[in-house]
Amino acid sequence: MEQPLVTVVVISYNHSMFIRENLDSIKNQTYGNIQLIVGDDASPDHSATVIDQWLQENSFSAEKKFHTRNTGLATMLNECIALAKGKYIKLLAADDYLHPEAIEKCVSRLENLGDEYGMIFTNTYTVDNGSTIIKDIADYDVLGNVDPPVFRKELIKGNRIAALTVLLKTSALRETGSYDTKFIVDDYFRWLKISEKYLIAYLPERLAYYRMHPENISKVKAEKIEMETILMQMMFDKEGQIRNRINGFTQKYYFEGIKLDPEYISAYHQYPFRIKRLDLALKNNLPVSLYKLFNKIV
Repeated sequence: MEQPLVTVVVISYNHSMFIRENLDSIKNQTYGNIQLIVGDDASPDHSATVIDQWLQENSFSAEKKFHTRNTGLATMLNECIALAKGKYIKLLAADDYLHPEAIEKCVSRLENLGDEYGMIFTNTYTVDNGSTIIKDIADYDVLGNVDPPVFRKELIKGNRIAALTVLLKTSALRETGSYDTKFIVDDYFRWLKISEKYLIAYLPERLAYYRMHPENISKVKAEKIEMETILMQMMFDKEGQIRNRINGFTQKYYFEGIKLDPEYISAYHQYPFRIKRLDLALKNNLPVSLYKLFNKIV
């Protein structure tokens, strides 16, 4: 089989203790035609130095995008993607790593599928900081191993894709726009945009290693992720599959006095399956007591 060029983008921020394992896994791929792009977002732990040392020691060519000030993941991704020359592209955090056959098997599968497919993802191992395999964080065989048209609908209900396992057609990635600096869950947004235009394939093999760090996610960040997820689901739920969830969470935010961004309020106003009285209350910033009274009267 002819090997089309695959671009692998590795993004690091304070990943100096994991970078070598990541880059070793790229060097050890059974697939030979790889363009490597490495980016570091001004890591204070000298990650960029570790990358340079590894490239020298292994005589491995790469294009580098090293920042002198921290700009955030989205900006770094967009700059690295602009350098991509491959037919396919893989975006990888420097603390994760790949099975040796990951790229070969994913390329082979996509090459044998039709133009209607824009990306593929696989199952993954979960590892700790010492690279010991630990309990899975999700059953990706159950989540992903369904017919692609069914998967398209299921994806709207929640993210079912581990980002480190994904191989994208570069054209599909660029067609769906740049990464947005305002989103934390930018991967999920990307999958939803691609799913609107293309089918997504799943390969039920563990071809990557996801690093689970011991740090717990903050409550504030968890709430922001939840709110972003609901916002995205409003944008893509064209059939009202999850109207109860969207309306329920939006009403909860309103009742709890959580300040909603104008973008969220606008998306809810445009959501065809919204509660119209709730929409009116949000748009006019009505007190909750007035909204409840209005509900009792009507």
